[in-house]
Amino acid sequence: SIAFSPDGNTIASRGSYNVILWDADTRTIKNTHIGPRDGIYGSSSVAFSPDGNTIASGSWDFRIRLWDVDTGTLKNTLTGGAAPVYSVAFSPDGNTLATGDVEGTVRLWDVDTGTLKNTLTGHTGPVSSVAFIPDGKTLATGGWDSTIRLWDVATGTLKSTLTGHTGSVRSVAFSPDGNTIASSSVDTTIRLWDVDTGTLKNTTITEHTDEVRSVAFSPDGNTIASGSGDHTIRLWDADTGTLKNTLTGHTDSVLSVAFSPDGNTLASSSSDGTVLLWDIAPAEPPRLAADVNADGTVNIQDLVQVAANFGATGENPADVNGDGQVNIQDLVAVAAAFGETAAAPAVYAAAAENLTTTEVKQWLHAAQQANLTDPDFQRGVEVLKHLLTRLTPKETVLLPNYPNPFNPETWIPYQLAEPAEVTIRIYAVDGSLVRVLSLGHQATGSYQSRTRAAHWDGRNNQGEPVASGVYFYTLSTGSTRDSVTAGDFTATRKMLIRK
Repeated sequence: SIAFSPDGNTIASRGSYNVILWDADTRTIKNTHIGPRDGIYGSSSVAFSPDGNTIASGSWDFRIRLWDVDTGTLKNTLTGGAAPVYSVAFSPDGNTLATGDVEGTVRLWDVDTGTLKNTLTGHTGPVSSVAFIPDGKTLATGGWDSTIRLWDVATGTLKSTLTGHTGSVRSVAFSPDGNTIASSSVDTTIRLWDVDTGTLKNTTITEHTDEVRSVAFSPDGNTIASGSGDHTIRLWDADTGTLKNTLTGHTDSVLSVAFSPDGNTLASSSSDGTVLLWDIAPAEPPRLAADVNADGTVNIQDLVQVAANFGATGENPADVNGDGQVNIQDLVAVAAAFGETAAAPAVYAAAAENLTTTEVKQWLHAAQQANLTDPDFQRGVEVLKHLLTRLTPKETVLLPNYPNPFNPETWIPYQLAEPAEVTIRIYAVDGSLVRVLSLGHQATGSYQSRTRAAHWDGRNNQGEPVASGVYFYTLSTGSTRDSVTAGDFTATRKMLIRK
């Protein structure tokens, strides 16, 4: 068998007649080799204690040995069985060690004292695997009698027997949430069981072509690894049972598999005498140059960041094309990376939040002056045109304030179909003027977010808080054209202060 230490720094594997400790980073054998070396009492199973200070090893000499991980010295020997020990596992709290032997007996030992706490009988053949549920209350055992048995750890009573395999069960493992048991068998299948009901889930994995010697759940519970006599390791989706990957490299049966605590490495041991480490960390997707703010999406924020860096030289994320200067070519490259998403409502909403038509018009003018014929550049220009269209309201409108009712402040949104001098006047119900908000010259566009809408703090022109009640707000625009009357607009809405 093979096991990672809880900190992931050390790997323990079963040697011919000893336990070998490996440095997980350097992939070298540590100076600590522990276990009998007389060619008779080979180790059959190894497990780390939850605190990482102790290794338990089962042996063909009927003994279980507890070793100090740092020094390799023997801490205790547990005796009392009359058969070779096939499997060992520590409880999550580290206080109990479970062992399964060739005669079908499961024993629970007190780790501190080395005394036998309980003996569990029921299997009619060797117990090849033992595993504790994450909360430590249930023990699962897999046997050559083709069954998985669930035991109450506190009382030692049998809770349920899971049947379905047609050959010896070689390995059992609990999912990290404790809801599922995975079992593997000489019958070449992997089966998933519901812990609460003891029933077989709909997922039975049958793709291996030889006995499945070992199964393990990834720390996040999303993946099951299996090692088989067909010389392969396979990774499966824990929910659907679909094959995610096949790892090849061993030249004989894969005896054991184990995930590192961070889930990025899988260790495997084989009858070919090797231990292999597999990098199974998901590959990071390549970063798009147009994703200037590195948030994983090319969007309006990237355009804004490029525009904010116009003229900058040297190394800069906003220098999308890498020519040493942030300019209109970089901005158009970002726009080109939008693709079809430029028409999406979310993109338009973000544009309205962050951009003005004046800015986009300036960008378009600069891009058209560059007059580049590159297809990607032209696609970026088309995206900018589309954004300008979406940012240009078809009509000037005064929109409902928000929140409403309010206390003490509110925002007054509006949109302008053309540039204008904008003023908002607030009146009491008797028609008296309460407050004037002179917003000045505003470009064509939408002014709806809190950063762009008009803001009223609930005070009059003298700075005094106004009383509760109904008020009216009027938007007036004065054209910026030569003709004073062209484009003038007035609209009024009602709002309520409630204190």
